[in-house]
Amino acid sequence: MGHWRSIILVIVISLTNLRLSHAHKKEQQDYVHMHSCIRKALGLPPLCWDAKVAKRARAWVNKRKDCQMIHSEGGGENMAKGPNLNALWAVQMWLDERKDYDVDKNECTAMCGHYTQIVWKDTLRLGCARARCDPPNQDFYMVVCNYDPPGNYPGVRPY
Repeated sequence: MGHWRSIILVIVISLTNLRLSHAHKKEQQDYVHMHSCIRKALGLPPLCWDAKVAKRARAWVNKRKDCQMIHSEGGGENMAKGPNLNALWAVQMWLDERKDYDVDKNECTAMCGHYTQIVWKDTLRLGCARARCDPPNQDFYMVVCNYDPPGNYPGVRPY
């Protein structure tokens, strides 16, 4: 069963990558689609965009234009930074942590908290934002996604 689930997840992620647009105006849809496809493959409900959650992400990413990976208060937050980073690549980086989550033991063998937040069964709403880091000549961007309700509670299974 685990083998088939892995194959299905790889197919879903590949198809999602083909569908996503790099255009800035579609970023909101890209975040929702990328998150919801992987959740659907696991039998979880899709996430919906929430303006209030997105406002929180926007405020934090604007505060972190120094590209320091420092989380805001309140939990339920994924962060990524990199050259020319967009919605597609940020979420893909977090999904790539799936290989480090041992579902049988409910533990990470390396960093996997970004992945488990994406697939947290009780999370319903999503809001993300992207900003260019200072100094602007580096072409580095930071992406922040916030989740409501937040997840990643110790000892609790994400799904």
